[in-house]
Amino acid sequence: MDISPDVNLDSIFRPLSNYNKQTYLEKDKAKIENRKQHASWLRIYAIKLNAGIFIITGGAIKLTATMQEREHTAIELVKIERTRRFLIENGIVDNDGFVDYLKEL
Repeated sequence: MDISPDVNLDSIFRPLSNYNKQTYLEKDKAKIENRKQHASWLRIYAIKLNAGIFIITGGAIKLTATMQEREHTAIELVKIERTRRFLIENGIVDNDGFVDYLKEL
């Protein structure tokens, strides 16, 4: 997985759910695509602030069809939702809001 400074993160991250209806602070996942063997088990989870700007909330090795099936991936669901709620409660809905929040600290 290429996460070098020049990579387009929007090409790596995808919505966490296939049925995602969120218009802001989208929950996303990244995984290694186009492997010769089986699909990658490594997942990185993030909240999308703006195009190309993500807050990483965690990661896991996912071996099951759904995240709810295993404790360690269910914990990642809780972490990503907790992060999203924190951002909303603090008025952080985009990159500018995040920068403003950091200035207040």
